[in-house]
Amino acid sequence: MSFENVSPTRINLIQTKKTLRLAISGRDVLERKRDILLRELRNSIYEAEKIREELLEALAKAYQGLKEANMAKGSETIANVAMGSSLEADFILDFKSIMGVVVPIVEFQSELDVKPDYGFANTSAELDKAFKQFYSVLKLIADLARAEGTTFQIAYDVRRTQRRVNALNHVVIPMYRNITKRIELVLEEKEREEFVRTKLIKRMIKEHKQYEFEF
Repeated sequence: MSFENVSPTRINLIQTKKTLRLAISGRDVLERKRDILLRELRNSIYEAEKIREELLEALAKAYQGLKEANMAKGSETIANVAMGSSLEADFILDFKSIMGVVVPIVEFQSELDVKPDYGFANTSAELDKAFKQFYSVLKLIADLARAEGTTFQIAYDVRRTQRRVNALNHVVIPMYRNITKRIELVLEEKEREEFVRTKLIKRMIKEHKQYEFEF
């Protein structure tokens, strides 16, 4: 839209001012949303980094436990035991909204006192320990997936919201302010012209009456 496409009338001035107020109000709402999302983004980034550190530490301990189990029973035996296991990991995937941004909820359905499902033949305490260590890693994997998924979704929406704010600040709002100002200038000029014309007509009428009175 440009000034050339808008007739400089009072009706258009009212409508343009109304649109300008809506654009400013929308900009303010988007800025508040962006600020809230930025706080949520910082929290999710911090949480993801913390969980990632915990996950790496837990994995290191679990692989160390597996190494000890391999040393106790041999890697081939441990591999055969692992192939015979039918234990499945259950995860629940859901979603929630944060300021209109859909983020994932990932939960690992862990058992409080999980037991290995392999037989006790050819196993050892080292293997049982490694089993529990790897089992505890599953919850951290779910937590990290949730935190990183949340971070990605919020970061994407922050960028999109900022683009909309920029468009309003640098394109839409200045455009409607300019149109409003130019319509006001045109209307003011018309009012001045009308005022001058009215005075001129009044003077002409007065002079005409004086002329008639003299004759």
